[in-house]
Amino acid sequence: MARIAIDLHGGDFGPSILIPSSFQFFQDNPHHHGVLVGQSKSFRSFVRQCPQNIEFIDANPLGDEASRPSRLLRKTGTSSIETCFRMLEMQDVDTLVSAEHTGVLLALISKYGQLHALINRPVLASWLPGLNKSTLMLDLGASYFANHEQLLAYTAIGIGIKKSQTNSPAVGLLNLGTEQFKGPPELRLADAALHKWSDLNYKGFIEASSVFKGDLDVIVTDGFTGNSVIKSAEGALDLTLSILKNKLNHGVFSRLLAFWLKQQLKSSLKKLDPRLSNGALVCGSNLQVIKSHGNARGKAFYTAIERAASAHSGQYTTSIWVQLDKLFDELA
Repeated sequence: MARIAIDLHGGDFGPSILIPSSFQFFQDNPHHHGVLVGQSKSFRSFVRQCPQNIEFIDANPLGDEASRPSRLLRKTGTSSIETCFRMLEMQDVDTLVSAEHTGVLLALISKYGQLHALINRPVLASWLPGLNKSTLMLDLGASYFANHEQLLAYTAIGIGIKKSQTNSPAVGLLNLGTEQFKGPPELRLADAALHKWSDLNYKGFIEASSVFKGDLDVIVTDGFTGNSVIKSAEGALDLTLSILKNKLNHGVFSRLLAFWLKQQLKSSLKKLDPRLSNGALVCGSNLQVIKSHGNARGKAFYTAIERAASAHSGQYTTSIWVQLDKLFDELA
């Protein structure tokens, strides 16, 4: 069983969207317990329909401090997100789901948590859809730049997460080419070190065109590159689907063809549904935090809560720490 804290005031839509998603998840998963944190007036109308495995805690939205996360470090706050972090710190809950923006989450992890010695800033890890299987990619934007030692730490984090699913996760390092002489010095240094890493199933450099093939378990890159890749992919997919929709929305024959294509591709297109990939794990500390997309609605936020439950049952935080300790010993 996992005790999961839900910040009701993060993201673009707030409690009116997040509460029904939370209710649905905890109805479907009665062995888990939800702690929903938000302003009492925002959840008062929902209380009568509330599942028995949910409780509410009254707390205000973060407000203007969200635009200046550094302010959060200098005083004790009473907002919903800080209330959730205090519960995490005191181990009153096992994990936290929030759609608050990344800067706030990173600041509060530094305030209430403890980073591993090899990590100077938390890392965003997310699951990407692929032809064969989903792939874990990190970093996705918590840090814009990474030196070769940080890239090794990202690798250890990815292995720690994937160890619960496979004994020998396949790892690739994202570069602008597969040749060993390509890329900036820090990437080449990381590549050389990963080739020497004992018991590592390292596949070498990969290009962005291979990210969604699903051949790898873990893809390692810096946050600027990782975020650019997934945002570009989202834009390209949206453009492709929009063009198809426009072309197939004129005339009876086109609409019949569109209906037939939809039925034929239904299972395949489900893999590309971004709602089923929502929820990035904020890694590298002793606190287990899931970052939901800011514009997440019903199914997407449900997926983020699912991700939190899986992270708890898979003991991701403990496994990550073990792998980082191994790397620390190897670098010492």
